[in-house]
Amino acid sequence: MTSPAPDAVIDAAGLVRVYGRGPRAVRALDGVSFRLARGEALALLGANGSGKSTTIKLILGLVTPTAGAVTVLGGPAGRREARAATGYVPEEARRLPALTGRELVTLFAGLQGVPRAERAARVDGALDAVGLSKEAARRRVPEYSRGMARRVALAAAWVARPPLLVLDEPTSGLDPPGTEQVLDLLRRHRDGGGSVLLSTHDRGTAEGLCDRALVLAGGRVRAAGTLTTLLADDPSPTLLALFRRVDRVAP
Repeated sequence: MTSPAPDAVIDAAGLVRVYGRGPRAVRALDGVSFRLARGEALALLGANGSGKSTTIKLILGLVTPTAGAVTVLGGPAGRREARAATGYVPEEARRLPALTGRELVTLFAGLQGVPRAERAARVDGALDAVGLSKEAARRRVPEYSRGMARRVALAAAWVARPPLLVLDEPTSGLDPPGTEQVLDLLRRHRDGGGSVLLSTHDRGTAEGLCDRALVLAGGRVRAAGTLTTLLADDPSPTLLALFRRVDRVAP
């Protein structure tokens, strides 16, 4: 394994992940390589089943690669230090403990090492940043709408100001004002030196935040570069059309 780049928050090299064995084996990833630098936002783009979720699981250390390697902040993915430095928002944000919104964000602040003396102010700041009112924060998370659950999950991921945010469909379920509020928070995180890796189907989310994008199809990287470059010759109004086109022309 080669040494990770000194400024790389994520360094993935030749990632392969196979689920199952024999004739039923599924190759979910096939040689995926990329780097995410400090202060950069990178979008993982692709249709369902393209390999985005498996890539995220490997970065979080939830599964191990069949081949290849991935480092997070200079060490193996999944180690304690990497997990402590990563804020994660899953695609289904309502699968959270049956706590109030404020209790949930406070719990994550404690787990991520925010000093007790600073905890209340950090929680208030995180809830305000995602647009969750005090009244809403007193309600239990299972009662939340999809958009409210998305907001509180992001507040919990961001409350400790981790160096890395990994987000699966971070604006799903949000109305346009909520989407812009979340993007503003993520831009401030990026501009302050934090890094963001996100999976999204939403073109506006990707264009509003990300410096670069990786287009996945069939477990492989089919295209990579700035969104301006990737979309320059694309006449379609949505990224899903781009994904289908990439699937057609991929070798």
